[in-house]
Amino acid sequence: MHAPSAVAMFYVASGMVYTAMPVMVWVLLRRRHPKQSLRLWCTGGMLLALGMILHGARTHTMGLPALYVAQFCSAAAAALQAGALRLEAGRPPGLARLLAACGLGVALLALAQQRWGTTVRLALDNLLPALFTLLLTVVAGQLARRRRSRSAHLLVVLYALLSLALLLRLGQRALALPADPSGAPDAVLIAVIAFLLVTGVATQVAYLGLALDRARDAEAHQREALQGLHQQQIALEAAARGREMVASERARTTRLLAHEVRQPLHNAAISLQRALATLGQADDPQAAAQAIGQAQEVIRNVSATLDNTVAAATLLAGAQHPSRIDTELPLLLDLCLGDLPPEARKRVRLDYRADARSAQLEPTLVRLALRNLLTNATLYSPRDTPVLLRVLDSDEPLALVIEVVDEGPGVPDELRERIFDEGARGDQSTVPGHGLGLHVVKRVAQLHGGRIDYDANAPRGSIFRLTLPQGAPD
Repeated sequence: MHAPSAVAMFYVASGMVYTAMPVMVWVLLRRRHPKQSLRLWCTGGMLLALGMILHGARTHTMGLPALYVAQFCSAAAAALQAGALRLEAGRPPGLARLLAACGLGVALLALAQQRWGTTVRLALDNLLPALFTLLLTVVAGQLARRRRSRSAHLLVVLYALLSLALLLRLGQRALALPADPSGAPDAVLIAVIAFLLVTGVATQVAYLGLALDRARDAEAHQREALQGLHQQQIALEAAARGREMVASERARTTRLLAHEVRQPLHNAAISLQRALATLGQADDPQAAAQAIGQAQEVIRNVSATLDNTVAAATLLAGAQHPSRIDTELPLLLDLCLGDLPPEARKRVRLDYRADARSAQLEPTLVRLALRNLLTNATLYSPRDTPVLLRVLDSDEPLALVIEVVDEGPGVPDELRERIFDEGARGDQSTVPGHGLGLHVVKRVAQLHGGRIDYDANAPRGSIFRLTLPQGAPD
């Protein structure tokens, strides 16, 4: 067998084997990868296989025209695959310039054959694929820097090695090294063709790796997007909970206002009715003036109570600790007693045992809490029994302790665990209210970093103990 025949058959066989690779890549990726890049890559692979087959077939049948077509197919294959890699890197493929370069290279081959003969043409015959393979090496390197993909780095290595092999073949042609005198096939050419086949198969596998890398990147981006959506959903849910808390706090504040306002208005209405009755029955102007003065006093107390309640409700609606100021305790206690109706005020006995005459607290809130405790004590205990308001010091921990002691029926055992919950009430349905008073006291204590406790009084009644820490707040 002559050497050219052996090389030709190897070309044809390699081209036919290689044909299966782009077909396989297309079948595997046609539903999972961007179509434009995949078409360019697979078309380039088919053109390379056609070029290899034409390189072998021309030896027997076609001659130089087949060579030029084969070289154009090989160069166009490199151009198309370079365009595919540029698309993978997020750049335009630039096919017009690359294909124009292919046509120019083949035209130079024909010109070299006519002007300088076969030797120069054979040198250019190896230079043209080497240049296009170097182009692929550069484009793959750009892709590797942008994508940081192992498959892209593998393409760089494969194309660099193939460029080196083609340059070695070019050096052999340029130096016109003699072939084996025994007539054996050109070993360097066969090695180059074999390496071309191996690298061609490996580059197809590397392109599959690029597709897998892209899929992983897309999956990672999708996870990040889902995580972002999840965080947004959490933020929206938190905002919704915040709005619900605000709405709940507003509703609570409204109930608090209703609870605190109803009884003073009721007292004012009774006082006015008495004044009207006195005016209608008495001939004495002094008695009428006294009745009107009493009504005016009640209305003034109601007005002060409303102002106090609105301010306290506004503070209770806040989530932060209130501002504490140094407050004169005797003055605060006098104001609390003044908030009570006259008949209830007479029943309260003050037992001041504390050494301190002032304390750090929010006076409006504490006034509201004490008024609720005293009002409950006077309402739930018999009218002929006293109510004790006791003020104490505490050293461990450092705190102001205020106790309200009555001789009423006390709190049932089943209610003691939740007596300070919102809406919790005893069985005395004749006493007006909505179960908010003690809950307000608990809220005031919490805002001061303190607590409200209940103990049974002996022999009967209740002790409500309000503890307000002093010193630096937590």
